[in-house]
Order: sequence, then structure tokens, then C-alpha cells
Amino acid sequence: MDTINARTLPQLGLAIRRLRKRRHLSQADLAQRAGVSRQWVITVEQGRTHGLEVGHVMRVLDELDASLTVRDDLDPDAAR
Repeated sequence: MDTINARTLPQLGLAIRRLRKRRHLSQADLAQRAGVSRQWVITVEQGRTHGLEVGHVMRVLDELDASLTVRDDLDPDAAR
């Protein structure tokens, strides 16, 4: 299992693009499978926020057999 860290929208877009290409999917194929527009996939892959909806991101990741993980990066000792 490969982990791709994405702390910014451009990094998330890059991760989606990498996964899509690994699966040999075009932007149009991914968009159709996830129920979003090709333009939406392009926008996300470019790291732009216009039209970004979490539900869409989750559907795209599901079609790529990927998941979103939220990790607490705060050092537990720093909070004390």
C-alpha cells in the first residue's frame, strides 16, 4: 500500500493525477465513473479550489480504489 501525503490542494490534485495515471484512466473516464465533469477533474488535478466539493473528491478517490486519511500531525507532547 502506497501513501501519498497531501497537505495542500495542489498536492491533493497531484495525488489524484498520479493515481488516475497508474490506473490508466483518462480524465474523461474517471469523471464518467465518478459522476463528475471532466472539467471538475481538470480543476482538482490543477489544485484549484473552484468547484471543489468533498463529496466529489470522495467519489473520485473511491473510483481510484483510494481513500482519504486524516492524520493528527501535532506532536502529543507539544500540547502539554
